[in-house]
Amino acid sequence: MTAVLTTDVGSLPELLRTRAAELGDASFVRDAEVEWSYGEFARRVTEVAGGLRARGVGRGDAVGVVLPNGPEYLEVWWAILWLGAVFNPVNPTLAPREVMGILSDSGAMCLVCEQKGAIAVQEARADLPALREVVVVDRQGGDPLRPLRAADSLVAEPAPVGWDALASLVYTSGTTGRPKGAMLSHGNLLANTRMLAELVPVGRGDILGMVLPLFHLNAQLVTTIMPMLLGAQVAMWERFSASTFWETVARFEPVTFSSVPTMLAALLHATGADRAETNSLRFVVCGAAPLSPAVFRRFEEKFGVAVLEGYGLTEGTCTSTLNPFYGPRRIGSIGLPTRNQEVVIRDADGQVAPDGVAGEVCVRGPNVMQGYYNRPEATAETVRDGWLHTGDVGYRDEDGFFFLVDRTKDMIIRGGENIYPREIEDVLLEFAGVEGAAVIGRPHEVRGEEVHAVLVLAPGIELAGVEEHCRARLATFKVPSTWEVIDELPKTATGKIDKKPLRERVRSRSGT
Repeated sequence: MTAVLTTDVGSLPELLRTRAAELGDASFVRDAEVEWSYGEFARRVTEVAGGLRARGVGRGDAVGVVLPNGPEYLEVWWAILWLGAVFNPVNPTLAPREVMGILSDSGAMCLVCEQKGAIAVQEARADLPALREVVVVDRQGGDPLRPLRAADSLVAEPAPVGWDALASLVYTSGTTGRPKGAMLSHGNLLANTRMLAELVPVGRGDILGMVLPLFHLNAQLVTTIMPMLLGAQVAMWERFSASTFWETVARFEPVTFSSVPTMLAALLHATGADRAETNSLRFVVCGAAPLSPAVFRRFEEKFGVAVLEGYGLTEGTCTSTLNPFYGPRRIGSIGLPTRNQEVVIRDADGQVAPDGVAGEVCVRGPNVMQGYYNRPEATAETVRDGWLHTGDVGYRDEDGFFFLVDRTKDMIIRGGENIYPREIEDVLLEFAGVEGAAVIGRPHEVRGEEVHAVLVLAPGIELAGVEEHCRARLATFKVPSTWEVIDELPKTATGKIDKKPLRERVRSRSGT
């Protein structure tokens, strides 16, 4: 760390402006085709902000972004913030109906997307009354954001927003399956970034690899905002590919990247892995799903790279706990709470549980969201007296390390993606002839879990039709990979579907 950089800023645009002044010619972001300095990136942001302003975007307006990773994604995101508007990232792999549902809920007045997204919007325009502008990004040659820069005007100064101003609406399905927009302020994002930045060995000029998609908070905070806070660089992968990963590491020379467990497992035997035992990586951050202790050990031993497991929710911005780089790490643990953040385990009565006793993981700190957008009841249920009730079950050991022993009821984690069965069950039950549906996780060696559907069908109904119905309405990763038809779903004494015996049967078949 060769320089002390200013960090006392009250908003994300102020952080960018400050870094551009301090580190104008230093490299900030690059991918396989372009490389921009801090100063050039800031200039490009002001140009895109001018184009958005010309299309009516102003302070407080929600702008949907449905794009794959690329430097232009960062331009659009920071231009939205520069105007004091609200960034609404959406997973581009979602089905059109899912995307439209999020944009409708957020009230996005502008959408930035590729051509296929624009076509879907036109077909659903009646369901998007707030949407006034659609900007199509064309990555085939030239400047992808040419339509926005064509306004030939820039916004030299960022909008004067403060710590509590809304910066992002990031949607999470929640336990009900209906997407909810977590309202994250500039203060939430800056506070959580500072919490993480002081725990990792990253300094000015270091390169951080961005492998995860930018609709995820991890890519936004860990591999964009944190590098900017520290005066470091961002090297962007368009997408994760195990077959080319180590070649890309050799080209970009990152000191770290964020991952999910399936990535680390795939990289152990990927092309170039045996030649990658001496590489630029110092550590890897891993989260989103439990990491197998065996993969943890093999990865560290093979590559000489520290694996830092952590834990966090969208509602807590990104990171609540992390295994330390400087100090002992616990395999199987989600680590220690970050500074200025409290994490406790509460029993069924709401009291703090003794060490070693399992209960609900609860979090409090300046990183906890402002609430769910237009969902006061859901907010009141999730955030009580300032404490974020995660719904996850864990315990703390005598040394203060936290461990997860269960997770939010029913949630399936497939390759690091959270999948909520209720959402899939609702789609299944839309199909005429599906009389009952229960969706559960089926253990999978590589992905952790796959989606398994158990159905009760009316006579004459074929599974092929049900599967086709799902594929037309759900993202590919949510469509069940295995199916089972039974005569009657098990129920509890109160008449609710009882998934426990279904899970036990599936696990016994898989030998887990």
